[in-house]
Amino acid sequence: MSRLTSLWISLGLLCAPALLLLLLSPLLTGPITHQLLKAKERELLAYQEELNKVLEHGIESQLAHFKFDCGAEDMALLRAPNYYSRLIRLAGLQSADGKSCSTLGAGLPQLTGIEGKPLPSGFGLTATESVFGTEQELMVYVKRSGNLAYWVLSNSWTHELLRTPCEACFYLELTHHDPALAHLYFPRGNADIMSQPHAIKLSHLYERQQVQQTLWAGTALRQHAAERIRHIGLLITLPLGLLLAAGYWLLRNYRNSLDGLLKLGLQRGEFLPFYQPIVDSRTHEVVGHEALIRWRRGGDFISPGAFIDYAERQGLIIPMTEQLVRQVVADLKQLAAPQWVSVNLVAAHVERPYLQELLTRLHWPDPDRLTFELTERIPISDMKTAAREMANLGLRGYHFKIDDFGTGYGGFSYLQRLGISRIKIDKMFIDTIGTQDLKRNVLDAIIAFGHKSRMEMIAEGVESQAQLDYLAERGVYLIQGYVFARPMALMDIIHWRPPVKVSRPAE
Repeated sequence: MSRLTSLWISLGLLCAPALLLLLLSPLLTGPITHQLLKAKERELLAYQEELNKVLEHGIESQLAHFKFDCGAEDMALLRAPNYYSRLIRLAGLQSADGKSCSTLGAGLPQLTGIEGKPLPSGFGLTATESVFGTEQELMVYVKRSGNLAYWVLSNSWTHELLRTPCEACFYLELTHHDPALAHLYFPRGNADIMSQPHAIKLSHLYERQQVQQTLWAGTALRQHAAERIRHIGLLITLPLGLLLAAGYWLLRNYRNSLDGLLKLGLQRGEFLPFYQPIVDSRTHEVVGHEALIRWRRGGDFISPGAFIDYAERQGLIIPMTEQLVRQVVADLKQLAAPQWVSVNLVAAHVERPYLQELLTRLHWPDPDRLTFELTERIPISDMKTAAREMANLGLRGYHFKIDDFGTGYGGFSYLQRLGISRIKIDKMFIDTIGTQDLKRNVLDAIIAFGHKSRMEMIAEGVESQAQLDYLAERGVYLIQGYVFARPMALMDIIHWRPPVKVSRPAE
């Protein structure tokens, strides 16, 4: 991949979150607008709850101490800081004998004909006089023995709430459900919102006061929601885009560096075989070995799990296998005859004449000592070509096994169509021995199938004596695993000897 292509990809990743946000913005505007309306409704309800507490607790306490003579005690109560809050514009008294006073000093002159219907709590509700079309304010009052106490509630807090988070975003209506109080109607905000396209509303009934609150939102709030989406989205999408682009370059550099290191390793001959012996459990004699690739980097050996999948995807497994086979052929001279070595192959080795060409260049090594294992990790896509290649090699005496039988693609199909008569039972099934795992039934079925089909069977990954005994009882004697030995370098395997078999006393 060229550097220019990578730059275009990173630019696309950088811009992708922002472009996605632009595409989703129209879909998000409606839900965000509704959430903003819900949040405003909760805010209004919280303020109304605060107002109710003032009315129920503060006014009741204040009312109990009025003398209704507008004397010093009454004025002190009217102006007491613990009763006079931002929710009350003014409070006043009017006695039965005509005396009048308020927090302003003089009382209101228009209260002689006050009308209204008392609530269950004993309070009455009415409104201040409408003058020149200005907004009326809610008045709460109590009449006792011809005396009148009243509180004019401030509507400024309503306007303060309706102005946030944007001007002209909300319209509020407060109406009374009681027909006798139908004249109590308090609109606040921009009434044009009700007629705007896509206008939405939320209603709430205060059960105790029988007051209906209806909150509207329209175009202005939708525009504010869209701006908020863009603003917050930019704060999120820009770092996200940078993160994606940075992640891409980190991955690209890692892949490029791994690719480069693998190719350099091929040039330097860094891929070597480690040998794990395959032992006949009846005699404890070594019959052969599996060659397992290791990458020698400096003084360390890297296991194939760190690079083999990438090598297969990049097509590097073919030259790696060639390097491995060349070394195995050279090592056979130092391994005791008639021990054989088995080398792992992938589908690509037999879908094209790679293996045949390699063996030709190596002057056709002894087929009794060099065998091959076909892994099922990647399926064979061209079965016809693979069958032909393997048949040609079979004519020269080379044998194939199916590695990790039963775990990959088409194991039974390989046996039938490729003429393979040797299988290796995967460690996944061996690990079920001595457990209640259902895959143990699969293990028994594989063993039964192998015997019935006269297959040579090798058990991989055997780690315990219990597993060894279980397999021996079922006629599986060729064992590969830590129960005998780990994979070893050539010099170690030359000097390694299996443990001497100890005969068990007859029972």
